Amino acid sequence: MAGQISYLTMDPMSGPKLTVGARFSPFSWLELSAIVPFGIFSIDSPHEEIDESNLFGIMNSQFGSKFQLSTGFSLYVDAYLPGTNYLKQGNFAVDLGMQHSNIFTSVIWSKYIGIMLGDEWINEFLHFGTEIDILFKSFTIYTALEIIKGKEAPYNSSTEITSTNFGVIFDIGAKIELSDNVTLDASIEITGGNRHKPKRIDEPTAFSISLFYNFD
Repeated sequence: MAGQISYLTMDPMSGPKLTVGARFSPFSWLELSAIVPFGIFSIDSPHEEIDESNLFGIMNSQFGSKFQLSTGFSLYVDAYLPGTNYLKQGNFAVDLGMQHSNIFTSVIWSKYIGIMLGDEWINEFLHFGTEIDILFKSFTIYTALEIIKGKEAPYNSSTEITSTNFGVIFDIGAKIELSDNVTLDASIEITGGNRHKPKRIDEPTAFSISLFYNFD
């Protein structure tokens, strides 16, 4: 189980995002997860095109499952639900993909490739990600990169007119083991590309602190 507090800055908006999540493994080969984010944003400077009455609410909730195929290989299926916050994605989407991890003495190298399909199958994204974790005795330093390429219908449009989108997400952070059950995670996430510039605002940069509790 985890709770996260993030602060997002994306001119002309900024504010905190609160996230709660949980993971559960009913079998050794199956993991189920749920993540619900809640955004509380405000306008830093006047902007005629932003609806200030809708900056407080749930963003896109994520419900997922991961299937272990063999050592290092797994398949995942994630579903994203529409949210109510101004910065949510307005449609239902499914993300399908494969993950692989190499585990060395003090380094874990993970990578994945997936395809995200949105409502009416007119929103289609391929995305590739990789993460490197460097393990120390009581803490871990990690860095991650995700590249997204695809097309989507214009916002609030039901037509099949699509536009090309490209996005990059870069994370760097550290995890500290506070006890056998509690882990603290602090990170910075930087985004780029027109995929992360919805509704004429800048790409968001997020500063996050997460607390994980592992039930034995």
